[in-house]
Amino acid sequence: MTTRLASLAAYTVLPLVGVLLLGWDWREIVLLYWLENVSLGIAMLVKLIRSADAPGGHDPEVVGTLTVNGNRVTGPVSGLILAGFFALHYGIFTLVHGVFVLLLISGMFLPGGTPDGPMNGGGALLVWVIAGAIQVMAAIIGPLPARRGSALMFSAYPRIIVLHVSVILGIFAISALDWDAAAALLLIALHGLVDGAGWMLSAARDRRASSTVASPPPA
Repeated sequence: MTTRLASLAAYTVLPLVGVLLLGWDWREIVLLYWLENVSLGIAMLVKLIRSADAPGGHDPEVVGTLTVNGNRVTGPVSGLILAGFFALHYGIFTLVHGVFVLLLISGMFLPGGTPDGPMNGGGALLVWVIAGAIQVMAAIIGPLPARRGSALMFSAYPRIIVLHVSVILGIFAISALDWDAAAALLLIALHGLVDGAGWMLSAARDRRASSTVASPPPA
């Protein structure tokens, strides 16, 4: 929980510094939040491998198991299989999204074009390294979520899809209404609201899952 809040703060406070002190506009913000996809994917790979043989990982009450050719697979092998599937599927998703983001940053698709001046891509990359390190370290040394198997794997998608669809729609609205001056701040606020709400929902789901495992129904 603490590391998730630290990550949320890093992706909110550091971009604000970039906008207010370093002259960033919405292009750096969009690039940063696409890079966040990459660190989230790496963190999920770590969680899938770690949770495969962890306590509770084989409990049938925990939603989401791995079945191959009708046989239930458990232990480290299940973690590697899920991690491999996730890397392929999520990698394609992130690549396609990244191509769209690059075209968006270049001014394609936007009726109002892009702001004048060069983009500070290096600054966005530095912020991502800092914030992404928090996410990956949390996955390596932090507590595991209550969900296991496919339930854990698919938990990565709703937050990312809602977050980035909201950001992209926000860019179109900002460009159409000629709000370039406030665009970056609005996108940071939108990211913080969506990510904060997703964090609270995820924490509530994990509490319910933990309660189910801790108190199994009577036989």
